[in-house]
Amino acid sequence: MAACLLLAAALHGTDAAAQETQKPLLGDWHLTGTAGVLYSDGNYGTPINTDVLLGLSSLSLSDDDFKFTASIPYMRISGRGLVVFDANGNPILINRRTNLPPDVRTGWGDLMLSASYTVPAAILSGFEVRMTGVAKVPTAPARRRLSTGEADFGASVDVSRQFGAWTPFVTGGYMYRGEPAGFTIYDTTSMSVGTSVELRDDLVATASYDFDSADSPLVPAGHGLFGSLSWIRSDRVTLTGYATVGLSAGSPDVGAGLLLSYGLN
Repeated sequence: MAACLLLAAALHGTDAAAQETQKPLLGDWHLTGTAGVLYSDGNYGTPINTDVLLGLSSLSLSDDDFKFTASIPYMRISGRGLVVFDANGNPILINRRTNLPPDVRTGWGDLMLSASYTVPAAILSGFEVRMTGVAKVPTAPARRRLSTGEADFGASVDVSRQFGAWTPFVTGGYMYRGEPAGFTIYDTTSMSVGTSVELRDDLVATASYDFDSADSPLVPAGHGLFGSLSWIRSDRVTLTGYATVGLSAGSPDVGAGLLLSYGLN
């Protein structure tokens, strides 16, 4: 889990707290830039682990109900398996390449786009429903083997409800993946169950269990645990650290990252 939906998960539960203190300068719309470093490591069923280091940059425009985000990662992928990423930022192993030595690939990844609409909790008796669409535009150079070279599209629905400091949530999604010639890639379903909790006015923790169905015949479905801690430094600045632990070969064994979001207006 990385890039688009990882970013959304890491910041889950911090948006409302931050917006309470934001003063809109361009109507009700807020422009936010986010930069971060994300690392993961896993063997994905190969004899040698694949290390992935991502430098993530994104720009979001949001009001109380709508949010639009564009992001692009700079990647360093080292390993034997040919790992690429879908529109959710999930790793896909499309070739084990067990007879070749490990190699290192670096460069800009694909452009990730997302749009979401949140149904206000007042309309649904306290429940908040967020619907999100995502798309991966294959902008990464194919010669560097950092992309499938095909577009991906997906949608997800997040349902949450606040109980005091706690906000349990359930997220379900479906991803349609473009399949490159010569490889077999499956469309996937995903599910996350977790909660965020306001530890203090400026500190929010999130934990979840995440499932992704198998994305290729080479590895099984992905199961993992996710945890993050967000410090809302001010109405403009939020710092988030996260960690993941994989529970199957379909997920990275471990992952960690740090994200800094800054309100630009």
